[in-house]
Amino acid sequence: MRYKNRVRTILIFVIIAGGIAFFYSNISQPPFIHITQGKGLDIYRIDSTYYSENILVAHPPKDTLERMKMMINYHDTTGLSLADLKKRGDITFYFMGFVKNTWATRKFYLEKQMHVKCNYNETSIGDICIVRMEESPDKWKIVISYNLGTEPDADYIGTKSKDYILYDERDSNFYEKYKDDEIVRYYHELQERKRCTKKSK
Repeated sequence: MRYKNRVRTILIFVIIAGGIAFFYSNISQPPFIHITQGKGLDIYRIDSTYYSENILVAHPPKDTLERMKMMINYHDTTGLSLADLKKRGDITFYFMGFVKNTWATRKFYLEKQMHVKCNYNETSIGDICIVRMEESPDKWKIVISYNLGTEPDADYIGTKSKDYILYDERDSNFYEKYKDDEIVRYYHELQERKRCTKKSK
């Protein structure tokens, strides 16, 4: 009886210790892990070169608007801007994807263990894309999307997202038209502050 109790106690201790270690391994993760996948050919467009980056986010905001602002701010700080892409001239589709930092996503993205399954309705946060228009090669569009996986109208067969156009060069009056849209206004004001900062230097 004493032996069984001792084994039971050891098992409980191991389970608790393992749970605590797993908990703190997630808590102690850095806010962002930046993974650059680089260039590749876009299979949907013959003339297009694809450039992608994925960001593992340890503690994403729960509020949808705050998540979008988080993505915009991170991209604005570390990602390739529209000006960068125009200057380079060798990329026509830029993608920065944001996913939750979990055990599964770390295995998949960092260790390249492609057999590890990730439920993208649970782990996907959203993405920012900058695309050169196929019908107007001198014009670009910037789009942000967020995952609907936790919302009532989500499609649980596959990841479903909602898109917002942040900027469209084909429309010279774009910002005036969408000045009442909070996320578009947030992006525009951020760009204006950057321009003012550059001018003042």
